[in-house]
Amino acid sequence: MAASAPSELSTLRRFARRYLQYGTAVLLVGLIIVEGIGPTLVEWFRATPGELLGGRLLFAFCVFAVGLWTRLHLWALLLPVVLLLFRWADVRAGLKRGVGWILLIGVPIAALHVAVERGIFALTPLTRQGIYPSFTTSFDFQTVDPYAIGGWRLAVFLVRRFIADYFTYFIVAALCFAYEHFLRSQEQEAHAQALQSELAQAQLQALRMQVNPHFLFNTLNAITVLVRGGETSKAGRTLRLLSDMLRATFKGADVQMVPLREEIDLVERYLEIEEIRFGDRLRVDIDVDPDTSEVAVPYLLLQPLVENAVRHGIAPHAEAGVVRVAAYPVTVRGRKGVELTVADSGPGFPKDGDEVLEMSEGVGLSNTKQRLDTLYGDTHTFELGTAAEGGARVTIRVPATPDEAPVDPQDVPAVPASLS
Repeated sequence: MAASAPSELSTLRRFARRYLQYGTAVLLVGLIIVEGIGPTLVEWFRATPGELLGGRLLFAFCVFAVGLWTRLHLWALLLPVVLLLFRWADVRAGLKRGVGWILLIGVPIAALHVAVERGIFALTPLTRQGIYPSFTTSFDFQTVDPYAIGGWRLAVFLVRRFIADYFTYFIVAALCFAYEHFLRSQEQEAHAQALQSELAQAQLQALRMQVNPHFLFNTLNAITVLVRGGETSKAGRTLRLLSDMLRATFKGADVQMVPLREEIDLVERYLEIEEIRFGDRLRVDIDVDPDTSEVAVPYLLLQPLVENAVRHGIAPHAEAGVVRVAAYPVTVRGRKGVELTVADSGPGFPKDGDEVLEMSEGVGLSNTKQRLDTLYGDTHTFELGTAAEGGARVTIRVPATPDEAPVDPQDVPAVPASLS
């Protein structure tokens, strides 16, 4: 299903592009042929007896088809223009805004169609002879004056044509909306497939990191030490935590977003195992504002960042260190959101943020940044900096919900200074 979406879209675009190119050329050739032989045929038909009625009907049909096609083809040429104007005005942003822009855009589009159509048919000899059907051309204003309005006949006719074309424009607008809806549905389908793929990748990579020989060896070695020291309750607790972490990794096979409290619970289990391993060398500080506990966040968002903090900020050093995890409500680009911070007291990032992201591998920084870009687009922030203890700090700000209305920043509590 997902694989066919780009193919269907490219086929539609290719058909539209070829029609506008070749259809315009064929129509111009048709107009030239009709206008080239038309006057001679008209004079000949008028001078011949009625037995040539079949030829007259065929010629009338051809002229009718070319005239009607000309008018419709002008609308086809205006379709890309209307589509570009709709995207420029962002008519889907809101009902009132969209309706206003649609009505406004219709004015120059209808006027342009009237002007171009009038210009084409005003230059053709058959128009002046009244051969084209009246609904595609102008009248002979010198002889036809059904309303007895004298010199205003052309102006009145153009106004009538403008009104007719203005209402025809709404058909064009509907076609543009249908195309945009089709395009957006294909993009959403591809977007959903990308999210599923990225989630699966994050789960597999997180599982690989959690069960890699180094992690398992250290955890099992800590359990062995606890058992030998007679601390069987701690050993059992460590085994249960390890089992819970592995189970949680598999649990979210089809889950993209979870409440923040579940993500924090997974982080707490991991850090409790590491506290057993490192003893007094590791101090954990988790501070989550209750107002953020139900905010939906990407599954397995914080756990790989916390692993990085322990691996690079605590494990390589003999002195004691701290890992901080915090969540506070903030304003994210004018919307209610949450700020998530993971910091450590290690040596910090060796280079600036962009270089660190380019060099990062696995489920750490680069994968987290990619998932946030896919889920939130430009409505989130992802920052690398220096923690209060001098170590590395990763700060993520995401909106509470994708459609959350803009708010006054003064309505959102400030983040504690100790984390900034």
